[in-house]
Parts: sequence; structure tokens; C-alpha cells
Amino acid sequence: MIHLLWLSLAVPVLIHLVHRRKATQVPFSTLRFLRMVDRRVARHHRLKELLLLALRMLLLAALVGALYRPMVRSATFKGANVPTTAAIVLDNTYSMRAASGGALRFGRAKAAAMDVLDGLQRGDAALVALFDAPADSPAEPTTALSRLRDELNSMECGYGTAGAAGAIRRALDALKAGVNPRRELYVITDFQKLSWAPGPATDAAAALEELRGALPADVPVFLVDVGGDVDTNLALTSAEFGLNVQVTGAACELYCSLENTGRLNADQRLALHLDGEKVAERDASLAAGGRTTVSFSHVFARTGTVSGAALLEPDDLAADNARYFVVNVHEKLPVLLVNGDPSSVPHLNETFFLELALGAPSAGGRSVSPVEAKVVTPADLARLRLDDYACIVMANVSSVPELTADGLRRYVLGGGGLVLFVGDRVDPASYNTVLAPVGADPLLPALLTEVTEHPAAGEGESGAGYRLRSMARQHPIFRNIAEQMETDAARVGRFFAVKACPGEALPPALMALEEGPLLLERRAGAGVVLLCTTSADLGWGNLPARRFFLPWLHQMVYHAARSLGRREALTPGSPFVLDLPAEAGAAEVAFYGPPSGEGEHGEPLATLTAEPADGGHRVTFRQTASPGVYRAIYRSGNRPQTRLFAVNVDTAESDLTRIEPERAAELLGAAAVKVVDNPARLAQVVRREREGLPLWDHLFVLAVALALLETYVANVALEKRR
Repeated sequence: MIHLLWLSLAVPVLIHLVHRRKATQVPFSTLRFLRMVDRRVARHHRLKELLLLALRMLLLAALVGALYRPMVRSATFKGANVPTTAAIVLDNTYSMRAASGGALRFGRAKAAAMDVLDGLQRGDAALVALFDAPADSPAEPTTALSRLRDELNSMECGYGTAGAAGAIRRALDALKAGVNPRRELYVITDFQKLSWAPGPATDAAAALEELRGALPADVPVFLVDVGGDVDTNLALTSAEFGLNVQVTGAACELYCSLENTGRLNADQRLALHLDGEKVAERDASLAAGGRTTVSFSHVFARTGTVSGAALLEPDDLAADNARYFVVNVHEKLPVLLVNGDPSSVPHLNETFFLELALGAPSAGGRSVSPVEAKVVTPADLARLRLDDYACIVMANVSSVPELTADGLRRYVLGGGGLVLFVGDRVDPASYNTVLAPVGADPLLPALLTEVTEHPAAGEGESGAGYRLRSMARQHPIFRNIAEQMETDAARVGRFFAVKACPGEALPPALMALEEGPLLLERRAGAGVVLLCTTSADLGWGNLPARRFFLPWLHQMVYHAARSLGRREALTPGSPFVLDLPAEAGAAEVAFYGPPSGEGEHGEPLATLTAEPADGGHRVTFRQTASPGVYRAIYRSGNRPQTRLFAVNVDTAESDLTRIEPERAAELLGAAAVKVVDNPARLAQVVRREREGLPLWDHLFVLAVALALLETYVANVALEKRR
């Protein structure tokens, strides 16, 4: 019947024809000007009638069209009440713990996800895929929406970092496996740039590139923005001791790096806690976008393992306000010196100056050094347990047998430190082949080539040799001693030239001569290798006779020495691998974590049995979701043993730089993407996508406007003309 109403459009036409006026001919004298006025009035009258005719027809057309309840529907429209599967991709990286606009981002994200679930009907299915979920974690739709709501309510934001592509891929796979005709994808995120990483060299960018174009054209994608500006966020990006090992009675420096990623200037307190007690506090003030370093000086009074934390006062993102660490405090640091050129004459021994400097005897002949050095020959090296030493220093060792090299490799990768001094007995080909083998990760920072000799070095001239040109003053080796190092009189008569390992660039020199590098560094696994391209005696230069040699050598040993903090630097979600001593056997290991990690009270997070591995026993603990200090307790030889390890957030997540949602839509390459910049409008946007955009209300408004305009034209305009 509604279709017949279109006939009403003829009514204004009939009225127009019926009431159309026809000019009456009246005999009158020929007056040219009166005829011109009559034509002009008649023309205006006809225009008015035609305008009223058009307005009345449009008015009726708008009313009839509104009765049809027309809708504008998208290309993905499947019907208003068809079965639906909704895949919700939820960002739970720790940037979502930030407060924006007075509310926590993750709380807003959960509310938006709940709106999606509330918009589903009986028989519809849904799933929630988290950003940081493992790649092999199942993501299957469920029709038990009430249970999914309960799970969503209990979800907590994580402390990790993750890209968006992996979670979107898992959600898409689940949608493709579904049977419901309508499928929807929701990505609820703060659009932190790190998770989308449009740069070409990032893993996240590569994953997005693979995802590009994989989104089906009939799947609408809703990008829901729960981010916003963060007013105050002073991030504690690192807390590191100046040296890798600490000894009792000696002052140690803890350097805390801070970065203000908030919108406003920050003024907060930074505290140092050791074994749960606050021992020092500093003020930290930083302008928006600025960086600085705050240091603490502390003297450990006892040996053993100490847990600690640097803590900032709370701000809009509390997740990056803490750095946890574990440090071993030694009374004496065990160092192994390998003498490659022994001599019956003490001062001709290759390790003579090394022993002298590391021993640092006092006037009474008693050593006051925290280092306990042991000298061995290269032949002894293969028979020793290397893990008993914090650092190994090799001086002018001619070659490294493969068996010894394998032991050194395991030692360094496990966190040990290796310092190499060369000399006239060194065979560069042996070093390059064994310590930098083709097809394996090298231990050498660079390949040795040939000896470079100063022209006047062999002529016995006083002060002959290459001068020191530069040093990396901010490197941990030099940070505390660079200002006191008087190197003007230092000379090196001979040194080994170096070149980059295959496929690598030559690393920057920590110390450089006029003609080439003097000290190079490589981090291999959890360990450090330092290569000095000259000798440790007076044969190739006068460095051992300079006053700076003693602190310089100590700093190198302390920097390279084995450190628990360096070996076990874990981020949330990373597995912790514990190798047990042989006497422990297949022991049970109980793991305690924050907050119960502070003591042995409470239930352990997990109790695992060690399994055979590499000739010993090993336990892998994976429940490291939260930052803090964890404790592993087991028995070895009927004695309880405790191992501490720290977990810290990845500070890259503290950079709250955002990517524009429209740019994220381009990266996805989806055919139907809708950006929802206000989560409160999500339910309305989804309803319009499913049902279409109603036009009848707009047509009713148009009809009212046309009626008012018709009244104005028919009456007001006419009166004005009269």
C-alpha cells in the first residue's frame, strides 16, 4: 500500500493546473510601458507557482520515502539478525597500564570489549585474543558469552611488549574456521607505535606486511582507540652498577637512567632499596622529553647475594617506575691469569705486571686488593673448572686448542669474562680460526691481522711509540677513572692491526691509538670479551709502567667479570633456566615470585623437578609474568640452596609515542576498516554497521524543513512583494 502513496505527488500538479491563472484580455489603449510591466509580473508569478509546485512535490516525496524506513548499508552487510562471530583483539602490553583522560587505558579497553559482548545475541560466538599470548595459544570462538564476560572481568594488564600482528593473525584464523555468516574483528588498543612499528627493519613491521591483504573483504574491522595523552611519566629505563662485580668494603656506584615520556615536567623521588630496606633517596627532576642519570653510592658490608630495587614515586604509568636487580657481593674476586710466556726471572714473566697490579700490595706486603689472582699455564687451562673464576685474563698465549676454546666459549656464553692481551708469541691465524670460526658466533671482537710497529720502536729511543688518541669516557671501564688517567706519556711501540669479522662492521674502539684500535669489546651470550691489541708487559710499550695501568686493569676485570645481574636479565614472560650442580641431581626446585618472593612464606608459584641436560640437571621456569625478584629454593647435598633472579619490564614500552589509527588501518590493508576514536561510541558504530544507517529520521526532518519553506514562499514572500 505504501507504493500507492507515490501517486500523491500528482496532487500538487493537479492543484497547479486547476488554479493556474490565465490573463484576461481587456480593451485598452495601446500603452507600450504597461504591456512591459504586465509581462514582468506574470513571469514572477509563474516562477513562484513552479517553486511552490516543486516544494510541495518534494515534501510529499520526503514523507512517502520516510515511511519506507530506508537504510544505508555497508558492503559487509549480512542482515540485521544473522548469527555473528566477534573476534576481539585486546592490547594488554604494559603501556595500557597508563592513565589517560583520568582513566586507565586497560580499563577502558575492557569496557569496550564488554560492549561488544553485550551487543551479541543468543547463539552468537566470540573470542578474546591478547597481544602477548604465545603464537601457538588457541583462540577459539565460544557461544558461552557469560563465561567469556567473567574471564574478561578477571583479566589484568600484562607487563610485557608485543606486536599487534600476531594477535590479529590468531583472531583471523579463528574467524575463518567459524561457521557463522557474519564475522567481525575488533582491535582495541592504545596505538602505541612500538606495537605497530611501521619501520622497515622491525619484526612487527614484517609481520604486518605478511598480514596486509589477508583480511577478507566481507569482515568489518573496528579499530578502537583507548589511548590518549599521558601527563606525567618518569620512566626508570635502567639501573646498573658501574662495574659488574661488587666487593665488601669498596664503594660501588649504581647508575639509574631516567626518561620523561610524559607531557608535563616531572619532579619525583627516587629510592634505593636493598634486601627490602630503603638505604638511600634522591630527587629526580626532568623536563618533558628529557633524559638524565641519577647515581647512588653504596658500600656493602657483607658477602653473599643481595636483592635490590630502584623505585620511583607513582605517576600515570607506574609499570616503568621500578628496576630490580640481584648482585653477588664478594670478599675476594677470583681471577685466573694464563701466562703465555713464563720465565724464571719474575719481572720477565708475561703476567708479572698483571699480578702486581691486581694484587696491589700495601706497604706491609699484605694485599689490600679485592682480587685474588691465580696464575696458570695454557696447559693447565683445559684441566680447570672455569666457572670457579669470575674472569680469565690470557697474556701472550700463543694458540688456543679447540678443546680449550670449547670450554672458553661455554664459560663466556654463560656469563664469564675473558680479557685477551697479545704479544710476540701469539699466532693470529690460530686465534682467528678457533675464537672466530666461520659459521659460528665469534668470541673475538675483531680478527687479528699483522703486527704494526712504530718506526722508532726498535731503535731504543726514549718515548718512542704510538700515542693514545681517544677513549670511550662514558663506558663503564672509564666512567669513574677517565678524569684521573694521565695518558700523555703512554706509548705503544707494537700492536696487532685488526679487521672486522666476516659479515660484521668493526666495533668502535674503547681505546684507540694514532694508528688503530687498542681495546675492543664483544658481548657474547651473557659474557664479555675484551681484546687488548698490545702486550701486558714492557716488551711492546710502557703501559704497565704508567700510573693508570692499575685502575685501568682493575676496571677491565670488574667490567668483564661474571655477574648474576647480567646473566639473568629477564623480561616478563621470559623463561628462567637453572642449571643445578652435579651433587643436586634430580632435585625438586620451588619457585617463589613477587610478592611472596621476598621470603619462603606462602605457596610457591611452581615446584619443578630437574631433568638431565648437558651432563647435569636443569630446570626451566616460565611463570615470570610480573617484574620483581624471584627465588628458587632446592637442596644440594642435604643443604638448602637459594638462587635469586630479577625480572624487569622492557623499557622500550615506556616510549608512549603513538601511531595514527588511520595509519594503522593503512598498514592492515583491510577493505572495510572503521576507526572508533571514542570507545563510548563503539556500540552505536557497531549497531549501524550491522543494521545500516537509518535515513527516515533525516527524511522527516527534510519534510518539516520543506513545509516551512513552502509556507514562507506562499505567504511571507508574497506579502513582501505586495
